[in-house]
Amino acid sequence: MDPSSLSSEQPEQHRSINKTMIQVSKAKGETRTFQIYDDKYINITLDNLFGQKIYNLNLCMLEPWPVRHRNVSWRWMLSMIYFGIAALAYGIYIYNHPSGETLSRLIPLVVIFILLLLGSLLMFLYRSPNVTEFRSRYCGCVLISLLYSNPNKELFDKFVDELKQRILLASQAVRIDKHRMLINEITKLRKLRNDGVISEREYINASRRIPNMRV
Repeated sequence: MDPSSLSSEQPEQHRSINKTMIQVSKAKGETRTFQIYDDKYINITLDNLFGQKIYNLNLCMLEPWPVRHRNVSWRWMLSMIYFGIAALAYGIYIYNHPSGETLSRLIPLVVIFILLLLGSLLMFLYRSPNVTEFRSRYCGCVLISLLYSNPNKELFDKFVDELKQRILLASQAVRIDKHRMLINEITKLRKLRNDGVISEREYINASRRIPNMRV
């Protein structure tokens, strides 16, 4: 493979499409489109309320073994904790001061806090999806995030299996050394940072891994 192996800017009309998967997240108002093409590249399109992001990756820069975990929405978790503590505190106060005036004044507040707690719980579940992530080979930066079992488990599993196989084949075809691959990877990550695909923090964390690598 050519040393410019991480270049993936192919004219769209010349692409040979291998497999496509579209994921829709109603909770986030987001559509994710993943398209494997020319055997060794993938195009990712993210459409949401904030706009659209499109980027391409050479599959050889990815680790073939994905990681599954839950993206935790800390904002809604903190909301749950706050409303839960408030409801509990008022409940204890009512229990210790069971007068008619206290009940009539505080029970509506307890009900409101319980409703807010339930609402926060629902939003937490919606905003904290199970995801399967593919990371860059050397720097460990998340580059592909798939919503688990979306659109359904069968299609999801087939796409992930295909993607893993394509990554392995693309990696085996590479004919440049680790040092050059690492340079190509960090260069690509810098471009993704500049394009707003990954954050500044993700790029810095990825860059910090380089001094610890033996090349």
